[in-house]
Amino acid sequence: MKYMYVFIFVLVSLHSANTFAADTASGESLSQQEKEFSTKCNLEARNALVHGDMALVEKVCTQAINEIEKSHAGREVLVDPIMNLAFSYTLTGQFEKATPLYNRARDIREKLYGADSRQLKEIDDMIKKQEEMKQQHER
Repeated sequence: MKYMYVFIFVLVSLHSANTFAADTASGESLSQQEKEFSTKCNLEARNALVHGDMALVEKVCTQAINEIEKSHAGREVLVDPIMNLAFSYTLTGQFEKATPLYNRARDIREKLYGADSRQLKEIDDMIKKQEEMKQQHER
């Protein structure tokens, strides 16, 4: 049953347009170095689904977040690495680490798009799925 929830969570997450992909529609331009950090974070988060090396995911995603935040604080391009790290924590059952990250991404999107936006709903759906997994995990 636990694996079914993980599978459902993965499907919902991959359906979300911004979970593991850069949002080029926002028109925000990253430097080459920021793109490399973001891409590395995306790849390591995906690899975590298979290999579970959370130490590496934490390292590269935190580095991506820190580098991108220097010039794009509070911008959409920062949401991807935050969500990648949060999602990886969720999949490894580290809900206490994932929740603040989801909330941070949610705050960014709410400020950018408003409380009733589709973009915010995507994160709210992820938070809801995480809560379902957490409840299942506690049983």
